Amino acid sequence: MEKCNFARFAAVALGAILIVFEAFAQTQPPTHGPAEGGSPGWFLQGSFPDPGGNTAVAPDGRVTVLPRTGGAVRPATATAPTLPRLPACSRSPVCGNRLTPGRQTLQRVQWEQTLGYTFTYPYVLSPGTGGVPSVALDSKGNLWVFQRKPAGSPQLYKFDAEHKLIVQIGDEVIGHQDKAHGMAVDREDNVWIADADGATVMKLSPQGQVLMTIGVRGHRGDWDETKGQRLLWQPLMIAFGQNGDIYIGEGHANESPNDTDSDDPTNNIGAARVIQSR
Repeated sequence: MEKCNFARFAAVALGAILIVFEAFAQTQPPTHGPAEGGSPGWFLQGSFPDPGGNTAVAPDGRVTVLPRTGGAVRPATATAPTLPRLPACSRSPVCGNRLTPGRQTLQRVQWEQTLGYTFTYPYVLSPGTGGVPSVALDSKGNLWVFQRKPAGSPQLYKFDAEHKLIVQIGDEVIGHQDKAHGMAVDREDNVWIADADGATVMKLSPQGQVLMTIGVRGHRGDWDETKGQRLLWQPLMIAFGQNGDIYIGEGHANESPNDTDSDDPTNNIGAARVIQSR
């Protein structure tokens, strides 16, 4: 009799477990889907392990992702002690919300590859750590590459149409770009680079000579023409108008709360915006 009761209890318990498991599985969002309606199948894939660019480039050009070490400063963005360092984002619903998953756990939708393409990497960067946030082509088919690297390492490269490295630019020319971000080439083939954390946008000639710097390195702040104050607040990307105007998109993810109560009188707005200049 005891064995029979135990068997019944076990069967009931197992059935309950299976029901709970099935209910739990049904509440989970799908991670993939079939092709339908003229669109290919899709699947979820984790974000790039380190959006900050903590990757390693081997001498043969092979790229690997370096493991993170519990909140330590990324080697790809570490700066020398003498270089200005802006405070990180804080008190922001974007970067300071402890109740939401971090950037490292984000999932992105990817389409199943159906066109038969394969990836090739004909451009070889110098060995070391650092991801590439931006590239741009000039009118002659040359490729500019902007890389996040440790202080003292080249960060800007120019390859010709045959994939050969012809220009390499480091701190001695552009200073260390604390957080290399956007890049664009204008109609004269000058290259413009944006340093989000360094708070500057730089214009370089096709040969790699600095022609102009907008903003003040290490001084994040507000753009106010009435005061003759031309500071940038996390500049991210550059674009050009037909009349020669320059447009600078700034405000990384609109992380404004970290500067609205700043003690710096030149840094109080701290909101994502587009700056129009000439």
